[in-house]
Amino acid sequence: MALLPRSANTEDNNESSADRSALPAGDYLVHIVKSEMKQTKAKNGHYLSLHFQVIEPQDSAGKFVFTNLNLDNPNAIAVEIATKELNSICQACDKEGVEDSEELHQIPMVISVKVDPATAQWPEGNSITGYKNEAEWSGAPAPSTEAATEGSDGVPWE
Repeated sequence: MALLPRSANTEDNNESSADRSALPAGDYLVHIVKSEMKQTKAKNGHYLSLHFQVIEPQDSAGKFVFTNLNLDNPNAIAVEIATKELNSICQACDKEGVEDSEELHQIPMVISVKVDPATAQWPEGNSITGYKNEAEWSGAPAPSTEAATEGSDGVPWE
């Protein structure tokens, strides 16, 4: 038995956990909501952990995609790859000379994701394969605000 710190599933505390399934492969408009330097398990380096939150498309809004960048690692190739990826993120955010990862927070950008298949240890997940500026977002166009023309049914293709 375990005494809980507060009652669960009450009128004031009844939110359920979010859907954690993988996103379908494709492009998503996102922003970074959390970044943190963490020590590697081997304790011989550090990586930048980034949390991206989906803005659009609406049916995926609020979901998260994560990546880790090995910016301090004994493997020079891992550092080179991570540095290039961080530079791509900075370019997607129109930022130059970033010294603190928080400078990249809340700036919309587009990420391309792929689906990583489930393994014996991990469920299906996502990996980021590219970063683009928000201007390159090709999501569904916003509904037209123009008044429907006389004689039409008000559908956008007429």
